[in-house]
Amino acid sequence: MRNAEIRVRVKGTAFYLPVANAPAAPTNEAPAAPAFNGASTGRRLAGWRATGAGPNAIVQASAPELVRRSRDLGRNNPHGRRARTLYRTHIVGTGIVPRSLCPDPAVREAIDALWDRWTDYADADGAYDFYGLQAQAVDEMVEGGESFIRLRTRRPSDALPVPLQLQVIPTEQVPLGYATPNGSNPVLQGIERNRLGQRAAYWMHRQHPGDVGLGDSFDIGQLSRVDAADVCHLRLAPAGQLRGLPWLAVVVTVLKHLGDWKDASLLRKQMLTMLVGFVRRAVNGTMDLDDLARAWGNVQAQLGDLPAVALEPGTMQYLEPGEEVEFTNWQETAGADEAFERSALRTVSAGLDLIYEEVSGDWEKTNDRTFRAAFNTLKRTVGMYQHQLVGFQLNRPVWTRFIDLAVASQALIVPPGLTDADLKRFENRPQRWEYLNPKQDIEALGTELAIGINSRKAIADERGDKIETIDEQRAADQARETRHGLASNHPAPSPDDPDPHQQEQ
Repeated sequence: MRNAEIRVRVKGTAFYLPVANAPAAPTNEAPAAPAFNGASTGRRLAGWRATGAGPNAIVQASAPELVRRSRDLGRNNPHGRRARTLYRTHIVGTGIVPRSLCPDPAVREAIDALWDRWTDYADADGAYDFYGLQAQAVDEMVEGGESFIRLRTRRPSDALPVPLQLQVIPTEQVPLGYATPNGSNPVLQGIERNRLGQRAAYWMHRQHPGDVGLGDSFDIGQLSRVDAADVCHLRLAPAGQLRGLPWLAVVVTVLKHLGDWKDASLLRKQMLTMLVGFVRRAVNGTMDLDDLARAWGNVQAQLGDLPAVALEPGTMQYLEPGEEVEFTNWQETAGADEAFERSALRTVSAGLDLIYEEVSGDWEKTNDRTFRAAFNTLKRTVGMYQHQLVGFQLNRPVWTRFIDLAVASQALIVPPGLTDADLKRFENRPQRWEYLNPKQDIEALGTELAIGINSRKAIADERGDKIETIDEQRAADQARETRHGLASNHPAPSPDDPDPHQQEQ
């Protein structure tokens, strides 16, 4: 029976406001069971108490320890380090290259050439080019949950192709616990927002908090306010979550226990291969206490006082009279070890959305067909990360600032009629995926071209190449072969066929 609803009418209007529900009449009906078994609170799931905390509260409570443990796995756990390397390799590789889409061909070529010159000077520390910074930022995002890339405008006297450099900031330099309002702007987890909820600034330490006491003159407690327009925040986070969490968070426990188990297993193998001898000195009836003391003194003089020693191969341990030795009965578990490790690493691979064989290095039960199917799924996942994370959160703001400063410094001369939007149009070209079966893959592309469902430009774009560059190189090859009287391996286009370059245009 439904509860009766009590409503109050607002005086002088026809509106009613609900006030409270009247108590339900007594009933003998049993309460309805949950529609989903997963919502049951019966005996099977009585111990499952999932948190109802919001995304930012979860990050506040868990992120500091997760970051520390994730970094420890990256330093000391082979599979944790391998996972981080795989993300960097698949997402970035040799670089996700921005290319101009300006409608003016001459300006488009000038922008691309200027960008290529600038990438060598992009790093404020001078250690990497722009694509090395991409890899560093992805590394930091995977291990620390997020990375901050600061856009630093330089002086004209610095003689850079474009007065812009970038600096990758680790997550610890934006304090998670900083929540002091800045005027009317609230600050949460080091991120300042305006009243519309838009990010206005980031509050950053001038150095890593963990490096205090290493001789830097910076005040470790000093925070700097950096305008949000000067920061790229690279992270993968659900709706409403301001900060990121380490990508290894879901497998931290499994990797830790697996690493401990492998250490113990190695130690067990080492103990099994050791040859240790024990020497027991007999005590006869004619020896008194003085004779026994002299005999033990001779042993001490030769070997030293060794009441206990570590088990090392070839150890000869002398025992005092009356001592007995009992060995642990070690069990050989080679077959079970392999099955257990495979199961654990499959769990790790599933939690990381990576391929088991690449994480584990175990290719024993894999063939090219099963790997191709798994790799196609991985390519879709990586393509999503390339577009949504590196392409949108890093390349887009960097490209926008690059164009602004190139025009302001007159490194790029813009002809009349081009808008700001025309100059800032670009596309991202990731490093191409290698063919899994070159003959079949290339023949499939040739078939797509033959039946008209693909184009040479689209194929070149997918490979991260420029069709114009390919055409120029092919023409140069043909001209060079003609000059030297060499037979060309490249079929010349038929006179009736349109010029390939013009066809693409």
